[in-house]
Amino acid sequence: MATQYRELFAMLSRHRVEYVVIGGVAMVLHGAPINTLDVDIVYLRSDENNERLLAALDELDAHFNDLTGRRLRVGKSSLALPGPKLLRTSLGPAPTGRI
Repeated sequence: MATQYRELFAMLSRHRVEYVVIGGVAMVLHGAPINTLDVDIVYLRSDENNERLLAALDELDAHFNDLTGRRLRVGKSSLALPGPKLLRTSLGPAPTGRI
């Protein structure tokens, strides 16, 4: 698995974020012979977990993947909303992903 994925999972672990990996990376972790360039996670939407996730995302310089090129930071209110959030991080072209 790519170094960026290990770094991402280590960061989430250090911040004690409760989440599960889904999508292509989950398939790779279970041995599927596929390639993917993003990470999809589902996180527990509790106030405490959102705070921990926000701290990890801040450390990763995460921002929304905005088509106009703006660097829109992730905030508490956006983490509390349902639905996917397509983000980019300081880990490079991969992993980008949905949370």
